[in-house]
Amino acid sequence: MRLLAVDRCGPAVPGRTLRTWAEDVVAALPIDRFAVVGWSAGGPHALAVAAVAPERVTRVALVGSMPTPEHVGDLPSDVRKVMRLARFSPRVAARGLEAWGRRPTPPTGDPSTDAAYARGRTESFRDGGLWLAQELAYLGRPWGFDLADVRAPVTLWWGERDTVCPPPIGRDFEQRLPNATLRMVDDTHQLLFSHWREILSDVSTGAMTGV
Repeated sequence: MRLLAVDRCGPAVPGRTLRTWAEDVVAALPIDRFAVVGWSAGGPHALAVAAVAPERVTRVALVGSMPTPEHVGDLPSDVRKVMRLARFSPRVAARGLEAWGRRPTPPTGDPSTDAAYARGRTESFRDGGLWLAQELAYLGRPWGFDLADVRAPVTLWWGERDTVCPPPIGRDFEQRLPNATLRMVDDTHQLLFSHWREILSDVSTGAMTGV
């Protein structure tokens, strides 16, 4: 299996949407056919790639994904607040996100997952929190494509005890995507990491990219 980890939206670009980001990614990928995997905020990015390149994307896995803009109300209130702030003042929102990034990661009960999650958070905020504020602003605006544009089969992996991206988000995607299957597992948002073997096996095509 060839696994490519793709940078997400990155610095603010006037007029950029998830669709225009996905068009840049698809143009740069040196692979004809591939699957896409997106966890949490990576979920909308994976859908964007599948929507703009339906002839190239074989399968999609959304893992505890963020919702569409019209279903942001399904998110916890603190996430909704920072998303609203990020749309108007990303730099102010970044300060609060950086404070959150400095907090110890909540224990999951799995030491290896806890260690990986802590390392990932440290790396993510190494250069501050502006990147996340800008990304949350992107996710709260129109994405530039319809879910109906996603033709590939989509497997929705959701934790029954996920309080970050609660299960109603997954059920909404299941109803609105043309070809989606919802798989509920008895885990939290962080512990969805422990299912990567199943997730990658599900979408495996011999070549893959993750966002």
